[in-house]
Amino acid sequence: MTIRHKKNYNPKLIEMGERLREMRKKKNLTISKFSELINLSDKIISNYENGKNLITIESIVKIYKSNVFYPMTLTELLDILVVSVFE
Repeated sequence: MTIRHKKNYNPKLIEMGERLREMRKKKNLTISKFSELINLSDKIISNYENGKNLITIESIVKIYKSNVFYPMTLTELLDILVVSVFE
């Protein structure tokens, strides 16, 4: 059976998005509430979680500064969302 991927399918982006979704859900946050807390749009969060867009460093810093995942450090957040995905 052939697996067809969308035109811009990137497994690394999918993995990053899945990790973000998992972290958000562990805090029992909806996309709407999460986006409000970190000052990004619902659409951006949805695109990140669905692997449609690369999570920017700027967005990761916003997530960190919001303290949503406190006591996680910025280094830990970067490791979970970026470094370990691309190892």
